[in-house]
Amino acid sequence: MTDRQLKIIFVEDLPTDTELAEREFKKNGYDFLSMRVDTKEAFLSALNSFNADIVISDYMMPVFDGMTALKMAKEFDPMLPFIVLTGSMNEETAVTCMKAGASDYVIKEHISRLTYAVVEAIERREIQEKSNLQSELLRQSEERYRSFFVGSNAVMLIIDPTDTVIIDANNAAISFYGWSRDELIGKRLSEINTLSPEMLREQIRRSLFLEKNHFQFKHRLADGRILDVEAHSGPILIGGVKYLLSIIHDISERIAAESERDALGTKLSHYLSTSPTVTYSLRLDAGKAKWEWVSENITRMLGYSIEEALKSDWWFMGVYASDRANALKGIAALIKNESHVQEYRFVKKDHSVVWLRDEMRFVKGSDDASEIVGTLTDITEHKRSEESISLKSAALDAADNAVAITDRNGAIEWVNSAFLKLSGYTEKEAMGKNSRDLVKSGKVDAAVYRSLWDTILSGQVWRGELVNKRKTGELFYVEMTITPVLNAAGYIEHFIAVDSDITERIRSNERLEASLREKDVLLREVHHRVKNNMQVISSLLNLSANELADSVFSRTIEAITRRIQAMSIVHEQFYESEELTRIDFPLYLRNLTAALIQDQETDSERPQFIFSSDEVMLNLEQAIPAGLIISEFVSNSLSYAFGESNSSCSISITLHLSKLGDLEIEVRDNGVGLPEGFDPKTAKTLGMQLINILSEQLRGTVSFRVDVGTIATLRFPLVRTD
Repeated sequence: MTDRQLKIIFVEDLPTDTELAEREFKKNGYDFLSMRVDTKEAFLSALNSFNADIVISDYMMPVFDGMTALKMAKEFDPMLPFIVLTGSMNEETAVTCMKAGASDYVIKEHISRLTYAVVEAIERREIQEKSNLQSELLRQSEERYRSFFVGSNAVMLIIDPTDTVIIDANNAAISFYGWSRDELIGKRLSEINTLSPEMLREQIRRSLFLEKNHFQFKHRLADGRILDVEAHSGPILIGGVKYLLSIIHDISERIAAESERDALGTKLSHYLSTSPTVTYSLRLDAGKAKWEWVSENITRMLGYSIEEALKSDWWFMGVYASDRANALKGIAALIKNESHVQEYRFVKKDHSVVWLRDEMRFVKGSDDASEIVGTLTDITEHKRSEESISLKSAALDAADNAVAITDRNGAIEWVNSAFLKLSGYTEKEAMGKNSRDLVKSGKVDAAVYRSLWDTILSGQVWRGELVNKRKTGELFYVEMTITPVLNAAGYIEHFIAVDSDITERIRSNERLEASLREKDVLLREVHHRVKNNMQVISSLLNLSANELADSVFSRTIEAITRRIQAMSIVHEQFYESEELTRIDFPLYLRNLTAALIQDQETDSERPQFIFSSDEVMLNLEQAIPAGLIISEFVSNSLSYAFGESNSSCSISITLHLSKLGDLEIEVRDNGVGLPEGFDPKTAKTLGMQLINILSEQLRGTVSFRVDVGTIATLRFPLVRTD
């Protein structure tokens, strides 16, 4: 830079900004002379008289601007360095300044760069003055433009307008679109723009001739996404050839926000038209109220058109006659308190009456005029629900069952009269107390309470019986149901406990159980004594048989003894059974056959017994006759089926329950079979007569058939014992 004194013209309206710039030059040791101007006339005069080396101009001033100063300086001396000094500058403004001939631009925030920019600008002028001025200016302009183009954060594309091919793209464009430089350069605009090629060419034509230099498009990225963009386009000369420079801004977020805003507006409009709440506005001016606006759902809610609702006397005439006085008092309360809520009845256009909730706010104006804004909500159903709740509350209070409502932690919030009567506490004593502390008796295991709370806190209903304690200390029994009450979010807020006093029932049951225990003992004793008496009778009969030498009489006694023994085993099993109403019949038959084999007086090998049975429980009335019949079947097989040798002989007993509820008992042996011509119905033996009598008693049937031995079958319907 020249060693002579530097002469600077500051085009600046603020002396402080000029002082800051001069301070930077002094700090860097430069000798200078400056002049500050802030009008067009003063700047023109300075250009003609001051012989400045450089112009430093603010970009924006109240009556004069940097672009006008730049144009004047270039008209005065195209070689005069010109630096734009501004508070802020975006890329588009910078491009405009540089294209107009500015040497550089400096943001005031980076004022320390000003000295360097001035020195560089003056040195460039000195170089240009020593060489071909125009070519140097063009070269430096293109170089600085290229530097700005490549390094800018704005997305920039240079487009050949003849075929819409992208011939250059800056780093920001490479990053924005997602293709590599080689992939992006050479693409036609139709490959990234969703418009048709014909429409694209029309937009380029407009940009070249400045009919319009910004457009909104949708651009396609490398990853397939399509974004809304705004393109600022204009012609640019490179090497004497006209191209199109397009600066791209991503406006997808703005478009999305606008869409959301429009959607919100649509939703709000839809809400106001479909909402169950009418919105309105009244203007108060000089003591008079005038309806300004009412939402269109007034027609759906009350039947009146908007025009009818905006009439001055519409509201007053619509309020139910007996509610008007209180409604007018509400207006006075509103003006005093600036907000008020009231409820009153209102007559619809069809003359039906509804309840309205009127929520009002008073907005004071700057003059005598003020405004009332509010909402009208139909609360008719709510009023009916309140009435219903009031009736239900009265019903609960009159109920015989004790009812208590608690919060989530068990603190009592409401109890009915039956609860107070049952517990012995007054309402004042009960309210706010934890129900566990109030009536807890100490007689219930802690595990029961843990299970109770685990159940209701999981949202399930708990049912059970508890022992509680009255205020007097007296114990009482309750059958309790606790139901959780959930809010709209599914969170438990309350519990409702309903207690039925079952103290008398429990005590009656205790007395009944004691009586049953006594009867149980007595019944077992009866079975035991019957069994013992039968054994005594059997013993006496056996003794009598032993004293007589008559074999026929002895066999008769043996048959009688066997039958008594069959009945004795039944009573013994009833005596030992846990249940006194029925016995395990298959077990009884096993015990019976074991006794029959034990009593058999023979040296031959005893036959093998095979059992197969469903689970069968019989009462006393069926067990004894069925047992006697099976005893006869088995005794006949033991006595007559096998002759003198029982080797490889067997008797199988099968019990089967049919789907119809009948019990079928089959006794099968592999002996010699029935005598020829045997007919059980005409047989005169005592045993067969007994079988027929007992089967009739059971309402059953008995059959005999021969198939590798004798098969005797008893079938009878079961009597339910449960």
